[in-house]
Parts: sequence; C-alpha cells; structure tokens
Amino acid sequence: MAVICCALLASSCSTPSLRVRTVYSDGRVSEEIVPLRCCRSHLEYRLSSSGLAGIDTLTVVPDFARAVEGDEGFFMNSQGHITYFLPGRRDTTVWLYQRHPIALEGIKTPSGCYAAVFQSYRWNLRSRIDVRGGEYVQSFDYILRDTAPSEDLVLQYWPLKGADASYSGIARLYRRLFVENNPEMVPLRERVKSRPLLKYALESPEIRIRQAWKPLPTPVPHQTRENEPPVRVKVTFNRVCDIVDALAEAGVDSAQLTLVGWNLKGHDGRYPTVFPPEPGLGGEADLKHLISYAQGKGFQIVPHICTGDAYKVSEDWDPADIAKLPSGELDSSYVYGSGRMFKICPEVSYRKYVQKINDSLRVYGFRGIEYNDVYSIVAPVTCCDPAHPLDFAAAARYDRLILKDGSDKIGGIGSEGGYDHVAPVLDFCLYASTGGLTKLSFDKLRDAHVPVWHIIYNGYIYSCPFSEVVNYSTKAPDISMKMQEYGCHPTFYFHAAHRDDAKNWIGNHQTDLYCGTQEELEQSVKAIRQGYDYLREYGYIQYLRFDDHCEVADSVFRSRFSDGTRTYCNYSCSPVGVDGIIVGAKDWVIVKGKK
Repeated sequence: MAVICCALLASSCSTPSLRVRTVYSDGRVSEEIVPLRCCRSHLEYRLSSSGLAGIDTLTVVPDFARAVEGDEGFFMNSQGHITYFLPGRRDTTVWLYQRHPIALEGIKTPSGCYAAVFQSYRWNLRSRIDVRGGEYVQSFDYILRDTAPSEDLVLQYWPLKGADASYSGIARLYRRLFVENNPEMVPLRERVKSRPLLKYALESPEIRIRQAWKPLPTPVPHQTRENEPPVRVKVTFNRVCDIVDALAEAGVDSAQLTLVGWNLKGHDGRYPTVFPPEPGLGGEADLKHLISYAQGKGFQIVPHICTGDAYKVSEDWDPADIAKLPSGELDSSYVYGSGRMFKICPEVSYRKYVQKINDSLRVYGFRGIEYNDVYSIVAPVTCCDPAHPLDFAAAARYDRLILKDGSDKIGGIGSEGGYDHVAPVLDFCLYASTGGLTKLSFDKLRDAHVPVWHIIYNGYIYSCPFSEVVNYSTKAPDISMKMQEYGCHPTFYFHAAHRDDAKNWIGNHQTDLYCGTQEELEQSVKAIRQGYDYLREYGYIQYLRFDDHCEVADSVFRSRFSDGTRTYCNYSCSPVGVDGIIVGAKDWVIVKGKK
C-alpha cells in the first residue's frame, strides 16, 4: 500500500489542492487555494490549533472531489451510503453533521480515488454533497464556534489505485490505520481463547426479549409518580423459563438471552434508577430463579441497561447529573416511554451509577455479553457544566470506561450501533449500520448502501447489519439476505415492535416474535432455529476479515473473506450464473474457503 501511494504521490503531489473558505466569529470571510502537503503515503491539510482561534466555520473543497453527471465513480459517506454521479438530478444539497460512525469518507472521480480520513475534530465535521447544473461536489464544513481549540486540525487524503481504488479498498485502508493506532483491537479469533463467554455468545444466536414497557408514544410527556402510565407486562420471568424450555426442546441448545425491560417500570422505566426488578414480571426472586434456571440449561443470560439517560420520574433524578449545553440548558432531545429524556454527563454516569449498577448485576448472577444501550449509535455527549466539563475527546474516553466496566464485570459488552470511538472495547453491535435498507432515496443522493463498516470491523466486532435485519428469518429476501451478504450474526427479538405508531425501527408486528400462546412460542422458536443452524454451518465467517465486496452481476453481490470464503446474494427475480456457480432468484450461496 505505502509503495503504491508513494508512487502516485511522486507523480502528482504538486497538483492536489483545497479551496478553503473561512468564516470568522466576527463575520469576516476569507477564501484561498491551499496546496495539500505531500507526506510519505498521503496528502494532508493541517491547521495549527492556534490558527483555529476565532473561526466559526471552515469549509474545505478538494479539487479532485468534483465530477459531472455520467462520470464513473462515487462519493461515499461514513454511514456506507454511496452517491453515484447519475444524470437527471435536480439541484440539491445533502449533508451529515456530527453523525460520523467512522472517521472516514470516500471519493472516486476521474481525478482519482481517495480515502478522506478525519484525524481530528471529527465530531465538529459536517460533510456535504452539492449537485448544481449536473456537477457533483463533495466538501467538509468544520463547525468550530462552540469549540475551544485543543489540537491541530488534520485532514488526510490517502490516494488509492488499481484494485484498491474502490469502496472496499477505502475500507481496507481505514481498517489498517485503525488497528495500527489502537493496540486494543485484538481479533475475535484471539480474544475468544481467553474469554469463553465471548466465544459462547459469538457462536450462539442472540435472543432479546422485551418484557415490559410503558406506552409509546407516551400520552404523558412530563411524568410524575402520580401520572406515570401503567407498565405493559408481556413476558414475565417465569415465561422466559418457558422460552428456555422450548428452545432446548427444539434442539437450540445454546443462545444468549438478553432481557430488555426487566428493570423497574420496564424498558427505560425510571432511568437512572434500575432496581428493583419490575414487580409485575415477578420481582427479584423470580429474576434470580430465571438466571439460575437458564444457566442450568446451558444458556447465557444478560441484562439490557442504559446508563446514559435520565427521566424526572426517577427516584434518582438530579439535574446536577445532566450534561449541559453551551447555553447552560439541560441536554435533552428526545421523548420516550418515560417522557422527556435527558442525557447524563458521561463522567457523572461512570462515577455515580455505572460501577454500582454493574456490581449489583454481577451479584444477581448475569454472565455474558452485557448490553448497554445507545453508546455506540451517537456521538459522545459533551458537557458544559463547570462542575464536570467534557469535550468530545474526554466524553469518548468515559464512554469507553463505561462499556469496559460492564465488560470486565459481566463478561463482555455490546451496544446499539457502529460508532467506532468505542470500537476498542466493544464486542457486539446490535445493528452496526443505520439508514441503510429502507432509507435510500434518489432525492437524498443515497443510491446504495455498502458494507464499509463491516469490511473494517468484521473479525473484530460481531454484529447484526441493520435494525431491519433483526428477526431476519421471518422477513423477505431483500432484507434477510443482508445477514449473509454482510457476514453477520443471527439476532432475534421478542416484541421488537413495541411502539403503537408506525415508527418501530426493528420491524413490524407481522415479522415479530411472540410467546403469548404455545403456538406463538413454537413459531418463534422455529424462526430462531434457522439462525442457530446457520451459525453451526457458517458462523466461522464472523472470525474472518471481510476483504472485498462488489456487484458481480445485475443485483448480485459477492462478499469475499480472508480465508477465501465467498458469499453470493442474488436480489434479482431470475437465477444468475456467476464465477461458475448458479445463484437462485432471491437466494444466496456460500462457497467455503480452503485456506
């Protein structure tokens, strides 16, 4: 890689440049053309921390990040969305602000292929694509108005050519850089040698069971003890014992069970208050019996917790715990089942709540890959409270400490998404990518989703690819095959669709798992058995590096892994012959590697 890059830079490093537009806090505006600095293997734009003082917004536009409609190539954002240079688009702008799961974007135009790597101020960055008069332009805005400069601004462009000049090549480059810079990134194949609970979870289906929750959307956005809506109890602790029995009887002799909404008042009931276990489910005695019973039958069982959210209805409500915005207001942007949700400062959460909660969970007997919600699906939560101020870097450190505490005490850690500031401590992502399957839009310049995150992290973190792919064996091939295409982990959910409106993000009531009757339970276990059988045959793929992904025929995608294993997914309505094999309509084939 380095030799290729150096050869390319030697021939062309005098030409690439950025158009830089600076808006200062006092309203002044300046524009200049800045040549990129030629480093050993990449091009670099650097602005010293002292030079950032007084800047409101800095916009950079590379001269090679331009194309006209009909050109070969693409722009790729950090969520894995691809924008092709298609003709006929109306003038439009799409941007993504502080939503960068990985510190990477990609460019391939007639001027070359580049990986854009954000070495600093990643969380202040808004990426943007403009289409005007048939021309496509990618640019980055650094929003610095509320940031005290603490380090140099560094933006790198890594040129790629030949077989590396693709989104797979861009992802492989980032994987190499990330692993080199994070020695904690040990492959799963090595980690499981000393962590039997991780090995068990990785080789067994993940089964999440939502047990209790309040109505959603809530009819009471400002809850008190007097007006708090009643909890909907759906799956008691004793009923989970029945699920264990049904799984064993169906030949599913290993699974990790994750209890969701087991805590006081159900899912998100009175956070940060967790204990006692919800009485309507059977209380503490029945929970302890369930944990012992499941483990006695050979199953791992872990809790779903959330240590970053707080509600005023909580017994532990304290406004001093909440992260503060620059204005001094309490940080809150969402209403959930317990009303207005507030964000706890990560430092406060770690020091005041996390360690005590995990100590208690360990005493209860939970062992496995604990799930702590939200941390890997949002940017780090900053705090402007002078009693516990946190910038993005400090907040990210506390996020990792929070997750590591659960990992150390329960056996491993999972969270909701693929934000890689926590990747060095993460074992499992409930869904690694967001905005993929059902949110593609011609008007929003999102033409495809590609497995960039999965190429980077397969073999290091196991995952379900999208929220929609949960309960994949109950769903249509266009959704379910993403599990095979992306090399992911079979993940199932009882009562996934728990909202009363159309905003369920995991699935719908027709594709859900239930256990209210014996017939429902048997049907649910039948769906889970498919995931169990898949893992017995193909679960080894989770240990491999994901090295290449491409479309090899119309609507047929090939994924190639480090041992030579190849997965073919045919989304078309006709059988297709490719690489000497026939892939049926709406079907998949895996050719095992020989290494």
